[in-house]
Amino acid sequence: MSEIQEQDNYSANPNQKTYDIPHQVDHEVNVVKIYFAKPIPKMIWETKEDTYTVKSGGLVSDVKKKYAKKGRRNLQADKEDSVRLTAKEEVKVTWEEEAQAKKADGSPDFDFERINSTTIKNKVWVVAECQGNSGKLSVEIYENKLKNTENVYDGPVKFLDGGTEKSQIEFSINGALVYSKEITLRPKTDEDLKNLIEKFNKRDELNAFLYFKGEVKDTQDEVKYPDDTHEFLNKDHDRFEIRYCNCGKNYDITCTRYSGKYGPAYWGSKKLENYADWDTLIENKKITDEEKAILVGMSENEGKLDSVQSYDWDLSGEKMILTAGAMQKTVDHTGKGEFTTQVEEFKTQYPEKYEELFVSCGWTVDAGVLYYKDPANPTADKMTGNTLSEKIRENCKESLFGKTVDCKPLQPIVNAVIDKSFQEKQVLDFIKRLKEVVLPLVPAGYSYKLSDYLQSKLGKATVLDHHINRPALVKDDFGAALGRFFAKKDADTAKENKNRKEGEKLEKLSRNPGEWGDNHPKYEQEILDDYGNQRRGTDMDKRYEKMKKNSNLSS
Repeated sequence: MSEIQEQDNYSANPNQKTYDIPHQVDHEVNVVKIYFAKPIPKMIWETKEDTYTVKSGGLVSDVKKKYAKKGRRNLQADKEDSVRLTAKEEVKVTWEEEAQAKKADGSPDFDFERINSTTIKNKVWVVAECQGNSGKLSVEIYENKLKNTENVYDGPVKFLDGGTEKSQIEFSINGALVYSKEITLRPKTDEDLKNLIEKFNKRDELNAFLYFKGEVKDTQDEVKYPDDTHEFLNKDHDRFEIRYCNCGKNYDITCTRYSGKYGPAYWGSKKLENYADWDTLIENKKITDEEKAILVGMSENEGKLDSVQSYDWDLSGEKMILTAGAMQKTVDHTGKGEFTTQVEEFKTQYPEKYEELFVSCGWTVDAGVLYYKDPANPTADKMTGNTLSEKIRENCKESLFGKTVDCKPLQPIVNAVIDKSFQEKQVLDFIKRLKEVVLPLVPAGYSYKLSDYLQSKLGKATVLDHHINRPALVKDDFGAALGRFFAKKDADTAKENKNRKEGEKLEKLSRNPGEWGDNHPKYEQEILDDYGNQRRGTDMDKRYEKMKKNSNLSS
């Protein structure tokens, strides 16, 4: 825990840790909050020391550097940093080291961070903040059916406490202020779970919203609640969402063929142009109208927002694990790649969604590598690389070409990329790539950025299209197109100058596109018509012609 975090313990954000609860009041039990949470290790700073024996001289500052590492602070030595040391001399070093706090019984201590959603069958903590010294707090979980015609859950909701099915949690009030219990949000029998899932599947949105009802008994003290309902998490924007993720078992995945090799593909149905939240992104100034036009116009060359396939090969000649989404981001044969990075960022931005869409369905990302483990098999091993490629493609062969095949690992990827939050990430990643990666590139052999040469939507779409497919070739191929353009212009100038007297001869066209003036659109189009057709990659000329005809990219 950083010093900044320590100074920010009293945040008003309901998703942050809860630290300070008002002091107890005699003869009163006050049920302050009840919520779902996840445990966060409670960290403290412990004082440590060590004596270092010098091996071959150096400075005290050099010794301190050996002890510097993440999770340590206030590093001190018993000598000044500038003191020069001799062999076998000793230096006493002290520091503070971050460590997890322990309870009185020696077990690890935790704080609790409120969560707003989870997936059915997951473990969660129920946390109650309650002031008082006597009585029992009984907590039950109910569903608010909202606009649904009937509840998914019978009330009160059944859950597992360890291996025992219960419908009520009881906390003995003893002055502790914070009480917690870990539960699993599922009924005990598989048959009851199956029936519950069938109810979820009948809903357009596979979710339900839960709230708590609290009751204090066995006390002579006055009992207080936030309101007369004794309900918690049952106000607008406060309810807890529980989802059933079916991991995409309803998507028809087809056995296809590419360069004589067979693999599964889900072609998708959601075009980037039909993305539902364009207006919201524009209104919130996350993108501009021009950027939307560029993405929509260029995306016709790419996959749908929900397209996923595993039939391609990476540049090393090894089987690609998968390719997904509108930008056709890949996971290569090592488990790394742009899609892996996208999922890792999604994990940071939307941790609960990541748990729901990926982890609960067998997919995890760790240290930049994407893994899959069959979630229905507790003894299964995590897979990546060629082992995972083979697993994904195992049901694809010549006799099944064009037919629907079973591909359990790809189903949840389709399910994830179709999610609203992940769709938004895809769109914003497109823009980030265009503005922060592609347009700042400097063509090989020249001094100006692509953004200096390209003012049109078509121009920006064309380099983005190339970078998505052959990122390493953009600088060289655009530079080559500039070379051909300037060579032609120089030749035209030289030919014109043959008929001109000294003092009337024309200068060569400036290499600085900022000096092209009113001729910039014309020159840019000449460069684009060459670059768009000559750039290296699969069907680049056809892709360029398709973009030229797209009305979104017209001036």
